[in-house]
Amino acid sequence: CSYIPPCKRENQKNLESVMNWQQYWKDEIGSQPFTCYFNQFQRPDDVLLHRTHDEIVLLHCFLWPVVTFVVGVLIVVLTICAKSLAVKAEAMKKRKF
Repeated sequence: CSYIPPCKRENQKNLESVMNWQQYWKDEIGSQPFTCYFNQFQRPDDVLLHRTHDEIVLLHCFLWPVVTFVVGVLIVVLTICAKSLAVKAEAMKKRKF
């Protein structure tokens, strides 16, 4: 893995950013192994140090649309049931009189 900090207009700020990251890599990481992520099929040369979309985000992306769809289906089913019950109640009322 490697990291290139965002480029700024001033060379001094770029140098400071690079030096800060170099110090971080030297002090924090050192020679110990660490995990980095990449997509070998779409962009094999691009490597990420941290995942931006983990399992929790994917869960929320699929959970809420499914819940919304199920609630919508339930509303439609309950409306159909209420209508059929109203028709049956009206028919029973007519039979009594």
